[in-house]
Amino acid sequence: MTDEPKSFTDQERERFRKLLEVANSTTYEGEKEAALAAATRLAKSKGMSLHEAAGMEDPKEKQERIREAREHARRKRRSESEFGKTMRAASGGYRYEKERSAAEKKRYEKAMEEAIRRGLKLDEDERPKSRPPQKRKAGSGAWRSRPDFIRVLLRDTKMSAEEIAATVGVSVHEVFKEKLLMRRAS
Repeated sequence: MTDEPKSFTDQERERFRKLLEVANSTTYEGEKEAALAAATRLAKSKGMSLHEAAGMEDPKEKQERIREAREHARRKRRSESEFGKTMRAASGGYRYEKERSAAEKKRYEKAMEEAIRRGLKLDEDERPKSRPPQKRKAGSGAWRSRPDFIRVLLRDTKMSAEEIAATVGVSVHEVFKEKLLMRRAS
């Protein structure tokens, strides 16, 4: 035996595979033992154990698997690259929503100024005003603060903390914090 295992030829690999299939599929104990013994002798002739030989890959299959993995990785990189380009194009090249919103507001104001300069007449109520966005008042409509919403869900539903956190858009720790505060209050 040599120190380094040799690989099977195509004929030997096919014979080894068939011996293992016979050993696996037969219902006769003697036939199974004979097939395993023959497969073991074949493996030892190449300096390998039965398990090493059974784990060997066909070099052609290995090359094909490597080629497929490389092709998959290349397609994935291209897909991710194209996705990023598409998203940047769709968002107008803006990285954040705030940037896009600010640019849109500037374009609107500039267009209004241009329209007014060309003769657009607006009533006093219609004139664009620069004012900060209005916050919703508590109690107007269905809007609630997050802590209130968490408390309502804890009190009135049988949702788990994870489900509540996902629904409200907070961490599970926030849900447990509100639960503990509710206990303290009662």
